[in-house]
Amino acid sequence: MKRTGEFTLGIIGMICSALFTFVGLLILWSSKSDEFISLLITQAENDPTMNPEDIDIEAVISFMAAISWPIIIAALLGVIFGLIAVINIKGNKNSKLVGWMFIIGAVLVGVISLGLGFLPAILYLIAGIMCFVRKPLVNHDPTETNF
Repeated sequence: MKRTGEFTLGIIGMICSALFTFVGLLILWSSKSDEFISLLITQAENDPTMNPEDIDIEAVISFMAAISWPIIIAALLGVIFGLIAVINIKGNKNSKLVGWMFIIGAVLVGVISLGLGFLPAILYLIAGIMCFVRKPLVNHDPTETNF
């Protein structure tokens, strides 16, 4: 049985997870960059709608650094689980194993990233459900009767 839908969703999910990894790395890099921090401070000071005493730039920077690691870890787990599942679905080896790999990848990406990685998680979840629901076609011989 062809599993083109599951394969395509898995590939798109892996690409989204890889892009999500780069977003996490960008957030981590920007939280460590002196240029970004100085730009953030000058923007906060020059904005007339904001009160400079109310803004804690250090808290914003520490939040960015803290949230970047779960994003990176979740995205890498999504790429790993997606890659294993796509390799197994391409060989059409075991659709139940592939379904579980997609669903585990979806849960890990969605939970660890605190919902930020919803797109790869949804794609993996749909592919996992498709692996369980779609059954191979059984050829019935019309001359054969089962009594």
